[in-house]
Amino acid sequence: MRFAFEGLYLVMLTLCVGFVELMRIGFPIDETPPPPQPVAEIIAVPPKPEGAKSAEGEGNGPAYTEEGCRAIERDLDLRDACWRALAVQRAERDPDGALDACEEVRLEEDLHACYADVAELHSVVDREWSENACETLIPITDRTWHGQCWFGIALQHSTLDYDYARETCEKALDWKNFCRHDVNGEIAQVNPDEAFRWCEEAEHTGLQEQGCYHGLGKYLGRTDPPKAMEICEHTPGGKLSEQCWHGLGWAIGESDLEGSVAVCDKEGGDYRDSCLLGLSSNAKRFDAELSVELCNMAKDADLRRKCLKFAQR
Repeated sequence: MRFAFEGLYLVMLTLCVGFVELMRIGFPIDETPPPPQPVAEIIAVPPKPEGAKSAEGEGNGPAYTEEGCRAIERDLDLRDACWRALAVQRAERDPDGALDACEEVRLEEDLHACYADVAELHSVVDREWSENACETLIPITDRTWHGQCWFGIALQHSTLDYDYARETCEKALDWKNFCRHDVNGEIAQVNPDEAFRWCEEAEHTGLQEQGCYHGLGKYLGRTDPPKAMEICEHTPGGKLSEQCWHGLGWAIGESDLEGSVAVCDKEGGDYRDSCLLGLSSNAKRFDAELSVELCNMAKDADLRRKCLKFAQR
């Protein structure tokens, strides 16, 4: 989930800062975060809009300097990207210097995004400092970046302090369900039994209905597919098991799409179609026709309809 923040921005912002994610996944990005979507309807937890990913800190990519950023005069977008990259570079060791770099960013939305990056990266050093930054630097009226600020802190602590990371997700506003999905998914990669216990204890709650088991299947499916299958086999059944197998299908399709169809056929059992729907949702990011083709492999008419609705929108 993590990528080199600075490299992406310096290459892509020369074209258009608002379409970094569009260039990467091939479909439009809304300016505001989407409303929570019931996982039971399309099963897939939709990809997060740009900005909802963890920034990379020191030691990643080239070094940036104030002199270098000031030397960029003609391309204003690239200039702002340089200051944001410098802020990220400083965030862990020099948070105040990082905020000084953010202050050079002119667009308010990008300024708030810069603050969120700094707060996220410095949170592993001093989480109280980062919490204060989220509270005081980004107004709650900017729901996208105020929520993302807390989301980033939660992700940084997902495998360091389970309870704190989960509690922090409650402050993530429109990102809350995405946050809980991703945080518990990352916990599953290091402690699958604990992650499964948390989903079980959320019985009959919105947490469970908004993709808790999907996160288990997706994240654990990336690192340990057999364990993910075991987890999915022990989910409560019905829509919750569909979510788990959908997440697993998404995960295994990232590395071997053709082989993953065979895995869904062989291991999916009653949830074969859900596994295929996960493959389809993943394929939609880069090949719309393939996504539709995978939907049409589903035997259950209702799931096939839901799959096509998502693939063709």
